[in-house]
Amino acid sequence: MSLKEKTMIVQLNTSHWTARKFDKKVTEEIDETHEAHQAGRFNKTLIISDLLKDVQTCVSKARAYHYKVKIKWDDAGQRLLPIELYFEYTKKMEEFRNEHKNLVTIFLREYPDLREKAKERLNTLFNEADYPDAETLTHKFNISYKLTPVSDSEDLRIKLSKDEMKQIKNNIQNSLSEKINNAKNNIISKAETSVKAMYERLKDNEATFRDSLVGNIVSLKEIIPSMNFDNDQNLASLEKLLNKLNVKPDKLRKDVELRERTAKKAKKILIKIHKMYYGETESIVEEIKPEKKKKKNKKKIKRIKK
Repeated sequence: MSLKEKTMIVQLNTSHWTARKFDKKVTEEIDETHEAHQAGRFNKTLIISDLLKDVQTCVSKARAYHYKVKIKWDDAGQRLLPIELYFEYTKKMEEFRNEHKNLVTIFLREYPDLREKAKERLNTLFNEADYPDAETLTHKFNISYKLTPVSDSEDLRIKLSKDEMKQIKNNIQNSLSEKINNAKNNIISKAETSVKAMYERLKDNEATFRDSLVGNIVSLKEIIPSMNFDNDQNLASLEKLLNKLNVKPDKLRKDVELRERTAKKAKKILIKIHKMYYGETESIVEEIKPEKKKKKNKKKIKRIKK
């Protein structure tokens, strides 16, 4: 199957009213008072409310989910979504959108009172012009996403000479190949980061860790088959390696021997990933080399001959 048959491009767009405003006048007054020049920028906190924090938290959760299950496609924020995850992704994003809409509605309901409280709190710093009306403010909050198919050189539908068409198709194909390689490199980078994090945490029996230490590896393992559109054997091998680290977090916390074995396994896999994709192991081995324990100076006790 081709890339366009196994994936879609998804772009997430979010916006949020920060309730902060730069005050040029106060900034200049601070400089004058302290006989300074461009010492900083004074930003007023227009609204203090847990309701607004809840809205921001919802946006953060949506963005975290989006970046967790998708692979980077370009620098414009577009990411690859495997077809198998389409329904899961859209369902989850709609849940975030509904939660966000409800939270914004609650905040806007309290907005007039919160603005009145700001008058007392800010005193002479209060400026009515800093506060948008409710209708304008509504449009400052947003969670939306756009799904589009992946295009390739065969999707070209313009009338040009054969030579011109050939050149344009070659350019499109080269660009597509570059993006595919970047997507693969993104998977490799995520795998290396996740496995290294596991090794670093598990090698210390006293270190605490979250379930996401294992969850990040499992999520990546599950997404690889959908992203392996050209049957890359290295990606297939990477999936098998990551599967070896699929251990219940609670078991790792309770079983010290299992924790130590998994840490050693993570170290070996990290070295294999490096060798598989970079052709060398020296740099990663040096990076994760355990610190040498200082030898204790033991004084020799001479035996007294009787």
